Amino acid sequence: MTTATAGPASDGTESARAEPVGPESARAEPVGPLTGVPTEELRQTAVRETVRSGTDPDEAVAFYRGVYDSPDFAVALDGTGFGFRYRATGDGRVSLRTSSVSARRAGLLAPQRQYLLAWSVEGNVTIDGDRDEPVGLHAGVPVMLPAGRSFRVAADPGTVHFVHFDADFLEAVAVVGTESAPMPLGFPVAVSPERLAPLQSVLREIARPMLDVDVVDGDRAVLDLRLAEAALDAFRPAPDELDLGVPVGTLARAKAFMYAHFDRSLAATDIAAAAEVSVRTLQEAFQRREGSTPMGYLRDLRLEKARLGLQLADARETSVAAVAQSCGFRHMGRFSGAYYATYGEYPGDTLRGRRRLIAVSERTDGTDRRASLLG
Repeated sequence: MTTATAGPASDGTESARAEPVGPESARAEPVGPLTGVPTEELRQTAVRETVRSGTDPDEAVAFYRGVYDSPDFAVALDGTGFGFRYRATGDGRVSLRTSSVSARRAGLLAPQRQYLLAWSVEGNVTIDGDRDEPVGLHAGVPVMLPAGRSFRVAADPGTVHFVHFDADFLEAVAVVGTESAPMPLGFPVAVSPERLAPLQSVLREIARPMLDVDVVDGDRAVLDLRLAEAALDAFRPAPDELDLGVPVGTLARAKAFMYAHFDRSLAATDIAAAAEVSVRTLQEAFQRREGSTPMGYLRDLRLEKARLGLQLADARETSVAAVAQSCGFRHMGRFSGAYYATYGEYPGDTLRGRRRLIAVSERTDGTDRRASLLG
């Protein structure tokens, strides 16, 4: 069975009812691709379920190369019968995924803008085996896979479970209740059993409803937040520790710089310097690959961060101006106009929202933050 990562369904997938998954569940079914799914609006949650299985090794290789965004994913056949099974269930914010393959397999995975928790059910799995400090997956013990870079995986026959967090969502949840802007997060790969215990408890408790495709909207949003907060509490993200030297290539360096500094006042010259190219070369690269300019890309990034921040914020405790400024906007009139042109509503409408699905109570006296549904 396999190490997996997922997202939207590929052609030929089937719908099926998911089974529970948790750190100690050996029978939980898979959950979706590495490239992820587009972030859904918090107020309208679409839950997708993807199932793929078969006995053809070539079909499995082609499928997992797409799932993992891995051009060199391969399986090693030993002459015995071959089989694979994959399932992904979730929305655009959080999804539970499981993959099983009855042969050894290996490949370079590229998670893009996602954060991935993983744990094995059986079979040895090694992450970063080509580096000085490889990491092994153990049964029922979640680890946080490397973020912001590709990593190599080698696995024996067996099953691996994953939780995929959309990066924008998890970064926004990480700063709820603070005045900080969402930023890329740095995580330790492994933490102590004491820190993992609450996360494992949450996984066992909410796995079944999260795998139920009929749990949507507010109920789904609350589950997403509970799991995100449990993961953040366990792994204690350190935004300042992100290694911006990892991405390679002009666009990757420029985007990494913008994601890390979008809350600051930036000019094209700043982005070009970070990408180690001239402004003209940077402009041409973005026009050719993104159909936009560097500053246009930065504006769209800031708008996305501001929208998610407004959707997660409590209108009683923050303002549109505070959220906008935390995302790098300095002129409120221009921000409001650009926001309306992009989302068809004004920022204040998003913040006040008639039916706010999510509110996270402020952490006080050391108690846990709680997700609640407001009518």
